[in-house]
Amino acid sequence: MRGNVIGFDVDTNTGSISGHDGKRYEFATVDWHERRTPARGNLVDFAPDGQRATQIYLLEPEYLPPTFGQFLFSARGRISRSQFWLKWVLPVLAITVVLLIVLIAAVLTGNLATAAFLSVILMVCFPITLWPNIAVLIKRIHDRDKSGWLMVVYYVPGILYYIISFTAEQQSPAAMFLSLITLVVGIWFFVEFGCMRGTIGANRYGPDPVVHP
Repeated sequence: MRGNVIGFDVDTNTGSISGHDGKRYEFATVDWHERRTPARGNLVDFAPDGQRATQIYLLEPEYLPPTFGQFLFSARGRISRSQFWLKWVLPVLAITVVLLIVLIAAVLTGNLATAAFLSVILMVCFPITLWPNIAVLIKRIHDRDKSGWLMVVYYVPGILYYIISFTAEQQSPAAMFLSLITLVVGIWFFVEFGCMRGTIGANRYGPDPVVHP
């Protein structure tokens, strides 16, 4: 029979499963045949024995890679580190570097029309890529089983810093403090969501995007 884990107490090593037959079954770790600790929402297959669940095995939902549109514009689901770097960060970085190199070359050779055109392209790139950047990063945050609302922590200090810097005549202590906060948050996001593997197996945001034994 199949069901979903509705709770697990690590102190008593006991938990409950809501069977798909509408009944509730209790279990202990001796019945759990997986290395990972049971988590709320886990889809499992088990053998009912009265009001007890035995021979419990975790059923992994299949990961469906997002389509091009879902990858860029949807904040749902999870993506792996390789998807994050190879499908978003590196391509965007490469395009930006190429545009900057061509812009500098145009300025140095006196091709002002080309330089002006490339400057406009670079300026509109930020608003165009803002939501895709947020959506992609949220999915990476989800892969670490954390709320996408952490994006607020990522963006707010930087936005406040630029507002204060542009409105103040000189660098204020508040701007310096915000610049430090922005740097610390940036390093944290790079390490946590750029370098660390997501949770192994399904989490509350979806199946594991990394194939594992």
